[in-house]
Amino acid sequence: MVKKEYAHLVKPITIKNPPKGLYAEPRMWMESKDMEGFNAHFSFGFVKKPATFHPLEGAIVHPYDEVLVFEGTDSKNIRYLGAEVSVEMGEEREELVFTDPSCVIVPKGTPHGPVKVKGLEKALVHYTIGLADAYKAAPAKVRASKSKASKYSHLVKRMLTNFRSMARTASGALTPPPGPDRLQADQYGVIRAAAMGVGPGNGDEVVWLYGDDLEGLELNFTWGLYSQCGKWHRGGEAHYHPEAEILCFVGLDPDKLDYLGAELELGMGKDYERHIFNTPTVAICPAAFPHLPLITRWVDKPYGFFVICLSGEHASPWVEA
Repeated sequence: MVKKEYAHLVKPITIKNPPKGLYAEPRMWMESKDMEGFNAHFSFGFVKKPATFHPLEGAIVHPYDEVLVFEGTDSKNIRYLGAEVSVEMGEEREELVFTDPSCVIVPKGTPHGPVKVKGLEKALVHYTIGLADAYKAAPAKVRASKSKASKYSHLVKRMLTNFRSMARTASGALTPPPGPDRLQADQYGVIRAAAMGVGPGNGDEVVWLYGDDLEGLELNFTWGLYSQCGKWHRGGEAHYHPEAEILCFVGLDPDKLDYLGAELELGMGKDYERHIFNTPTVAICPAAFPHLPLITRWVDKPYGFFVICLSGEHASPWVEA
């Protein structure tokens, strides 16, 4: 077998028990040490029944900025959450409540938690992004009673694409074209592969948030639902980004964290070194590292995909041939 130069950048996502008192079930969990020094960490899992978590009781505080993401598992409707979620925020214990797919920004040093999910109609996706190399948390002191104020309400962001933020990025494969397709996407805040002129393997529905949407964080990230085979991008064989990013491929079966339901092929490096995988996988792309083409070879069940990029914007220039 020929040794591949970039095999260390394409890794199965680790599934393990989270830190004690944070979640009741195992989750996908990756930190910088697991991702070749990528300066962030993430976890991914499902909420399958009404629950309290992050943490299971009390409140915690992190020495870094964090984003908590909540999405539904209806593979035909990215705008469906199917639950009521509440997050307590600040020493005041202000309760933030939402029923649409949303993310919650937790500025570093801000007490938060627990998260509560009720009225659950269908399992939901919950992933976290921490802007530091590893998870760190300490118990936080909070008030005995909850505040009725709205000091933190601006930290809840609906998971919809703001194309005014998107337009600030350099030309990329998903930048919306002018004309009716852009108006349709603007109206719903959802990127649809068919309307964006990208390849057939790209997302059925995708949402993308940028630094402008995230209180100025040096972060942009996505969530998308995928079910079609084929190449993902048009316009070139490989692109790169000025900042580091990771590509995360995950399944949508709440009872099988290790199941992806598809097989994909990803080119890495200037020579498009081919990597094939069919289990939950993270691909690490250092700053200015060429990657693509990305091709979905087969799909048994719809799957999820998210990007985490360490910049408030998302420049994606093609590599010159």
